[in-house]
Order: sequence, then structure tokens, then C-alpha cells
Amino acid sequence: MGLRRKIVLIIIIITHLIFLSACILQTREIESLGIIHTRGIDIAADDDNQIETSVVVFQFDAQSEEITTTLFGKGHTLKQSLNDAGRQTKYALTPGQIRVEIYSKEIAQRGILPYISTLVRDSRVADTMYLAISNTHAKELLTKGQDAITSTVGQYIEGILEKEIEENAIPNSSLYDFSRRETEIGQDPVLPIIDLVEDRPALTGLAVFRDDKLVDEVSLEDAYLIHQFLDTTKNTPLDITLPVEPFEKYIKNSGELEDPENLYLRLTVLKGKNKTKITDFQNLNYKATINIETDLYELSEHIRIDNEEILNLLEKEVEKEITRQYDTLFAKLQELNTDPFGLGTIYHSKKREGNFTTEEWREKYPDVTMDFNVNVEIKHYGTFQ
Repeated sequence: MGLRRKIVLIIIIITHLIFLSACILQTREIESLGIIHTRGIDIAADDDNQIETSVVVFQFDAQSEEITTTLFGKGHTLKQSLNDAGRQTKYALTPGQIRVEIYSKEIAQRGILPYISTLVRDSRVADTMYLAISNTHAKELLTKGQDAITSTVGQYIEGILEKEIEENAIPNSSLYDFSRRETEIGQDPVLPIIDLVEDRPALTGLAVFRDDKLVDEVSLEDAYLIHQFLDTTKNTPLDITLPVEPFEKYIKNSGELEDPENLYLRLTVLKGKNKTKITDFQNLNYKATINIETDLYELSEHIRIDNEEILNLLEKEVEKEITRQYDTLFAKLQELNTDPFGLGTIYHSKKREGNFTTEEWREKYPDVTMDFNVNVEIKHYGTFQ
């Protein structure tokens, strides 16, 4: 790492650590601290009753060219494994600036509530930190990933998550959001999945949970559908595949298509908003009205959009495709008996008598019927006009 870059990075970290002195019980000089930025948690390879923790640590040593190192420790608890990792360094490890915690799939399938509880109870940990699932071992993700990139692997993963969340492509994966959804009766949490793609960390899907246990994963396309169902989305790129057949008479040289079956669109969602209500409380019938305003950015075939008939056809076909995606996704979530849409919270708000429990909703949820009413408006279509 070059001297100039090292100086800039140190300045950034020190700025972030201004509040740290108020949180550390025992006053320490920053040169004596190992600041944990990223933590990965796996089942120990040689003892499945223990966990192995990998920590990416910032350390300020004038004698060293590198300001980060990765340490590993084992133990029956998170504290034990961190103490074990701490024996490999002269620095006192502190989680005061931990920004990302990554769980292997095996850990997440067992349940991550013990680790979430540890984070929540630690006043030094910000509830804005990100959580993620590793499709491989967290240790492998952090070590191989570091070898393939020039920046710090933890900051690289943090940057990936920040970008996707800011683009509204995936739900927020902060500690606060996961904790809120996990504890709320009638809604299950989700977390992004990070994998190694050509040895580089990359976002590959979304993990869905039942309570605090991972039960399956869905695609990034489905991740957007879940996020759009839960929150208003803006300025989000969206790829849609439509059948060619309805558009054949509008396509120039339709007999020479590269893909005679499919038409590919790139849209930008200017605003996506959902409103869901129960239409029949006794029979558990719901209706979701999803309104999407978009810009058409790209088409795989040349179609001249020069009249309302073509534009309306395009909008209707996109509506049909998004509705089909929602129907397919919802059927899968019901089969898994996981409710990231939070339909149980809507039911709870309308239930006037008696207590409401997670077990009760687990019994009712498979009987829910959902009508997805998707409305798409293409506001601008640029050079296609």
C-alpha cells in the first residue's frame, strides 16, 4: 500500500473513531488497539461444537507497511474465539468500528440469534453495521477475497452492500433492520449472500430466514421484489425478459433475431411503491397493489415506439412478467413457511381479540392467498421514441 494511500486511510479511520474514547471502558492509546472492521464466523473444521472467528483488523504500527491484518481464533463462544484470536497480536482487539459481520451458511442454518444478541448488547457496536451470509466459509471469503483485490477485503464487501442498498436493489441488511424483523411477530428477516466469483467477493443472492435460521436463498431478481414489496424504491436498474411473440410485428427484421424466443429490457425504476391490504380476514385473502414508474433504458431488439398501442403493449407485458415473478416467489416462500413480506404483521394489526404468536402465524400462513396487482408506467423511452 502506497504511503499516500496509507495516510488517507488512517485519517478516515481516525475520524470514524472519534467517538470511541467515550465507549471504551479503559482508556487506551490508539496505537495499542486492533480495530475490528470485519468479522466472519464459521463452524470450526475440527470440532463442530466450536466456532472459528476470522477478524480483519486495523492496526497502527509505524514499523509496518500494512495497516490491516486478518486473525483467526476458535472457541465455544464468540468471546472465547475472539480471545483466542487476540493471542496472535500485541494489540487489544476492540469491535468499536466493526462494519460487517459475515456468517457461513452452516452457522446461519443453526441460527444466528446468539451472535446477534452479542452485537446488540455491546454498546460499542453501531446498529448500522451490515450483516451478510457467505456462500462459502467466511474464512475462505475473507482470505481468498483479500488475495484477489487491492483494497481491504472488509471495506470492499462493505462497499458492495452499500451500493446495492443505496440503489434499492436489496433490502437493508443492517443489524437494526435484521433485529427488528426477527423480533417482530409475523415477519421474517433476509440477508444478502456474498460468494467468491473468480476469487473476488460478489453479491449473488438473498438468504431467507425462518426466525433466525436460514432456510433457503432466492435470486437477486427476487431480492428486488421483496424490497419493493416492503419499501418505496427509486432509481433502481431492473432487467426484464419478455416473450418475443407479442412484439413480432413491431420488430424490424423479426426473422433475423439473435434470440427468437425472448426480448430483453433494461429499465430504471423511477419509483416503485406497494400497498397491501387484507380483503377477506377470515379466509386470509390479501391484495398487493404495486405501482411502478420506469424509464426504458435498453431493448435487445429494434422496436420503434411511436404510438400508444406499442407503449401500452410493452407496459402490459412487463406487468404480466412482474406479476408472474411475484406469484412464483410467493409460492416458494409459502412452501418454506417464511414470511419476509410481513403479511403476518398486517394480520396482527387487524386481529382485535386474543394474543398473537409466531406459532399461530406459522399455521395460518400456508393458507394465505395473494392477488398481486402490478401497474407499470413507462415515463420515458429516449431514442426508442
